[in-house]
Amino acid sequence: MPRPYNHVVKTEFDTILNKAIGKKIKEARKNYVITIKEIGAETDGAWKGTYKQIPAPLTQSKLANALNPPKTFQQIQKYEKGQNGVSTIILLQISKFFNKPLDYFTSEAQELVGQYEPPINSSNKDRDCSLSQEL
Repeated sequence: MPRPYNHVVKTEFDTILNKAIGKKIKEARKNYVITIKEIGAETDGAWKGTYKQIPAPLTQSKLANALNPPKTFQQIQKYEKGQNGVSTIILLQISKFFNKPLDYFTSEAQELVGQYEPPINSSNKDRDCSLSQEL
């Protein structure tokens, strides 16, 4: 017997938030750098080395394969376009991969949430839906 599927309708606001997060994923991917060690000159009998960052934009495929479980490049493309939402676990993995704080990816979305006022409709007009409500 198949499980009943409870279809969740994605709102326009959900899409806006997904696009904000996706934009940051794409930005991190395009601005990806690798660090290599450059060997300098011999001074005082010891080799002195420096590190140099080289721009190395990452493909959607390489990012997809770095996730666990691996995704497809199409899935990364959908995240970046905001067509699909990114789960918290995947976003944590992406954050760790790019060595960026989670806030880097969510800051714009957090600002948008602060500006959002949910519409009053018949399903929630009699309930207090504020976030400060004690559970």
